[in-house]
Amino acid sequence: MSHDPEAVWAVVTPVFEDGESFASLCRDLARLDAGATLEILAVDDGSIDAPPALDAISEAGLAGRIVRLKRNGGHQTAIWVGLAVAASEPRYAGAAVMDSDGEDRPEDLPELVAAVEAGCNAAVAGRGRRMESLSFRLFYRLYRRFFRLLTGREIRFGNFCALDRHALLRLNAMQETRIHLAAAIIKSRLRRVEISCDRGKRYDGRSQMNFYDLALHGIRAVAVFDDAVLTRMGAVCAGAAVSGVLVFLVGLALKLAGQTPPGWLTFVTGFLVLVFLQTAVLSLVALIMNALGYRSPADLEAAAASLILKTEATGPDDSVDA
Repeated sequence: MSHDPEAVWAVVTPVFEDGESFASLCRDLARLDAGATLEILAVDDGSIDAPPALDAISEAGLAGRIVRLKRNGGHQTAIWVGLAVAASEPRYAGAAVMDSDGEDRPEDLPELVAAVEAGCNAAVAGRGRRMESLSFRLFYRLYRRFFRLLTGREIRFGNFCALDRHALLRLNAMQETRIHLAAAIIKSRLRRVEISCDRGKRYDGRSQMNFYDLALHGIRAVAVFDDAVLTRMGAVCAGAAVSGVLVFLVGLALKLAGQTPPGWLTFVTGFLVLVFLQTAVLSLVALIMNALGYRSPADLEAAAASLILKTEATGPDDSVDA
């Protein structure tokens, strides 16, 4: 492992109503030898009842900041804002992204950082042993197959990753990062290595993710590859149209040969018209969604900054930006 204690890495972690877990994460990170100096860059995703406290960072003996958002924008939005802030700081040699609830184990972080220092742009945590329920694991397998079917690509990792400076800047310039980080890493074509990491146990409480949130998260991953999905949908629609024409021609030939009962060709024709209409509507919806997907702010950095309410920092300068 290549240690560079002079290098400073930002640990980007989204927090929503989970201040106790965040404090536990800070204490665990303080005990790590990550091969670099770690600074906390927590993004408070609009918490009201249990926000992360700045004291949790200083009491653990770490430096860092808490970026508080104006509203709850969701897990991926919080990560996107955190990465945008990290990218704006030239002193950061890289950034690590991890959840604050303990399910991304801090003890795996040094291995991810070491992999990046060894020469890749991104080291991602592929899931090893998981502690979720059987239903969750089944849904996750279905999601991976669904993703591969629609996009033609594999996705075997989540948000837990380490990014070098080049990867940080590249992802910050991609609109896809604010939609789904893992999918954006795949689309970025960065040199990446996947390291198997077991899922950890939550520090406190239960996950606030429900089935709806998980389904939406999966759809967002597919949306990153809207161009590939649109191409595949177009191919399916074209195949359905060609098949319909062939069926109609076969039916017409049978009708002329007197091999079909009365009304059969009318029924087949009506059915094929419905198929054509459905494929046309499906193609139109896909085109509209594809067009809407590119209506992103021209200045992504300004868009991220507009979500920030204030930044609270603790460390050598103890600065606080309103």
